Order: sequence, then C-alpha cells, then structure tokens
Amino acid sequence: MNGQIIPTRNLIWTAGVKPATIEGMEDAISDRGRIKVNEYNQVLSYSNIYAIGDVAEMVTDQFPKGYPMLAPVAVQQGQQLGKNFIRKAKDSSMQPFKYLDKGTMATIGRNRAVADIGQLHLKGFFAWLAWMFVHLMTLVGYRNKAVVLVNWIYNYFTYDKALRLIIKRGNNKEEYYQETADME
Repeated sequence: MNGQIIPTRNLIWTAGVKPATIEGMEDAISDRGRIKVNEYNQVLSYSNIYAIGDVAEMVTDQFPKGYPMLAPVAVQQGQQLGKNFIRKAKDSSMQPFKYLDKGTMATIGRNRAVADIGQLHLKGFFAWLAWMFVHLMTLVGYRNKAVVLVNWIYNYFTYDKALRLIIKRGNNKEEYYQETADME
C-alpha cells in the first residue's frame, strides 16, 4: 500500500482461503488463521467490517472450530449478509446466520465418489451418479447442462483425459506458431 486514501462508503475485498494480515486487526485473527466473526458475520470488535466464507470463523455449539470451509457455507453466508445489509439500510435488526447443511459430496475418480446427504450415506458408483446429477442441476441454463452432460458421456466412453490447462505462451509469436505446428 502506498498510503493513499480513497474516500468511500463501502469496500468489498475478496480474498482466498486464508486472510491477509491487516494492520490493526491482528486480534481478530484466530489461532487457526481465520477471521473471528459473530453470528452476523461481523468481524469481532468491529461493527462495520464483515467476513464470510473460508476466511470467516463463526464458532457455534455445533461447529466449535467454525463452519466448514465449503462453498455452500459461503453462498449461504453471502445471501444472509446481503439480506442483512438491506435490513440495516431500512433500520431493521439483522438476522443471525444459521447454516443449513444440505449434505457433502466429493468425487474421487471414475465411478468413485462419496456423498452424505442427511442420514443417507453413499459411496462408489451411486454416489458418483448423485454427484454428477447435483452438479448438472446447479449449472445455469439448459444448453450448459446439455453440453456438460454430452462432454461427460463422451469422456466416460472414450476415456478421453484431455489436458485442461490454460497456459500463457511467451511473447515471441514465431516461437508460438512453431510450437503449434510441431504439435500437429
């Protein structure tokens, strides 16, 4: 930082899994490296600073080490915080965050996955199908769902493990075109 002051009413800062150290806020960082927040996602000791998602550590009786670092937690926190900002703007009281655990799924390979949905515990092929179904349903738009499903089916039967990396080539265009020609 260069010390420049920018007048603003709001600041939205996105970070990764671990918060950056912010001068003056050392007391708000837990021993686990997450920012301690209350039930409204306010950083402890601050009324106008909020944290959600992986960086936020909201301790509850059910989650004594804070909520799990999962996307559904962050999404639900973001939705609740948005509603609370609207409530606050209307001089209404904010509502505390309560996580609704819809289950946990993970794919660990071809025909292999695990899924815990309430009392239902799946593993193997059926968990893998459930994982695929849930992920397809979360995509926006029929076309996106259809394209992903067709790609999955194609990859399943062809064992196509195409490299899905985005890499930056050098600035030398001749070198890039020569590498491209060599690959063909």
